[in-house]
Order: sequence, then structure tokens, then C-alpha cells
Amino acid sequence: MSPLFPERLLVGLAPAELTVGAKRYPCDPAFGAEPWHGALEALKGITFPRARVTVVLSNHFVRYSLVPWSAALATPAEEAAYLRHHFAKIHGERAKGWVFRASEGPRGEPRLASAVDAELVAAIRALFAKGGPAKLVSVQPALMHVFNGARASVPQPAGAWLVIAEPDRACIALHANGAFRAVQNAKGEWRTLLERERYRVDSETTRRVLLTGAEAPSNDPYWQFSITT
Repeated sequence: MSPLFPERLLVGLAPAELTVGAKRYPCDPAFGAEPWHGALEALKGITFPRARVTVVLSNHFVRYSLVPWSAALATPAEEAAYLRHHFAKIHGERAKGWVFRASEGPRGEPRLASAVDAELVAAIRALFAKGGPAKLVSVQPALMHVFNGARASVPQPAGAWLVIAEPDRACIALHANGAFRAVQNAKGEWRTLLERERYRVDSETTRRVLLTGAEAPSNDPYWQFSITT
């Protein structure tokens, strides 16, 4: 912990809500041309204390994909180009305006990659200029933030499903045998999307589910739910 920035502060950006630590602020999801414009506008109005800030982005603002392992990537620039090419095949020209990140994983296994609007990341960084009371430590997609916090609760090799429920959206991911095996980030009700992913994956998978953002059903006949944050 830095003596200059002793406090850790978690900030969450979502279309209709901004969270700063335990405080919640409403946002206008209809503000601006992009779904994150309202949250960013609300963030501009916050006076931050001296703290080390981590910003977590709602899955409304993130695209995910599993990318094949490549042993040919020798530099960060080569990896960025590889990820951009992968997302461009799925999303087309829009991918030119995104920044990418891929998780670490076992050699030869697929890696979880995320894509976020470059303008959003740049705007967040600009709000935490050098010399200010708060220091921006990182900007994290919600799935990666939840997984990092719950990693110790994911049994191996069987693994677990991670479910992040948000208003009008859910992100469903399967982590097993030390790597991500499936990911789906889509509009809809989380339970419906979880069942869809269960049948889409071509193997018998774990019944363990780490759930964030919703109450776990009691006495479920199939799934074994645990709540995580």
C-alpha cells in the first residue's frame, strides 16, 4: 500500500448507476451517443478522496471472446494486433476503436479476451490526472474483476460457472481445468442464459455456479449456487 494513497477505492460504472465505494449515484443511460456516456458524465461530478482507485466496467460496456493460443506472439504489439484481428472477424470495423486485453492461461489453451471502447478508457484515465488526490490503479472488465476475486473458490479441475447478473444483461463464463472454456455476454435473464450455455458446451460440465448480482435460488434440483462479489 502506498503511503501517499493509503485508501483503496472501488468504482463501478454501469449504464444506470455509478458506485463509488458504498455510495450509489444514478446515471442517465440515454445520455449521449454511447451507452457509457451517462456513467462517465456522473463520474466527472465526483470529488475523490486521496485513494488508489480501481474502476470496474459493467458488462454492458465490454465484449468478450475466447481466443486460440498462439505461440507466435512475441511482443505486446503483436498480441494487440492478434486480438484486434480476432474481434474484427466477429464485430467488423467497430473493433478498430477498441482496446484489448487477454487473460493469462496454460500454454496451448484458449484465453479469455476483452474489448472496450478506447474512448471510454482514455476518458477515465483523463479524470485521474497526475497530481490529483486519487490515483487510478486499473480499469477492469466486470468478468475479470469477479473472477480474480473468486479464483480461490473455483475448484480444479472440475471448475465452476461464473454468472454476473445485471439489469437486462448477464455474463456467463465457464472456467475449468485451469482455463476459460466458454463465455457469453448477452441481453436477457441470467438463468435462461446459463441453461443455454450449459447445453451449448459439448461436454458434461460442473454444476457449481458462482453468482454475482442476483439471489441464488434455494433448493435448486440441478445447480449448486454460491454467492460471490
